[in-house]
Amino acid sequence: MAETVLSMARSMLDAAISKAASAAADEMSLLMGVRKNIWFIKDELETMQAFLVAAERMEKKDMLLKVWANQIRDLSYNIEDCLAEFMVHVASQSLSRKLMKLKDRHRIAMQIRDLLSTTINP
Repeated sequence: MAETVLSMARSMLDAAISKAASAAADEMSLLMGVRKNIWFIKDELETMQAFLVAAERMEKKDMLLKVWANQIRDLSYNIEDCLAEFMVHVASQSLSRKLMKLKDRHRIAMQIRDLLSTTINP
């Protein structure tokens, strides 16, 4: 009986450790991908800005283009805010400060992930 209880406890502990390791790996992957995603989003932002410049000339003629330009403009503001926050909280800090700011890094990484999903799959 005691062996069964120990076996069950060991199985539950193994499952919990496995879940924790998986969650830690997911978090590390999220945090490590931030810089790469920042460059991708920066490139997307430049494309959006070029589109908005071109769209300004044609907005008066095409209502759909006007609506789309407004949506792109709003998204570009969100991207600019996220990039600015990244620069303030993450990019300009020493390693020890970065480690202390994991909560900020996680929040920014989640924002970047959401922005990426918006730009890739609108």
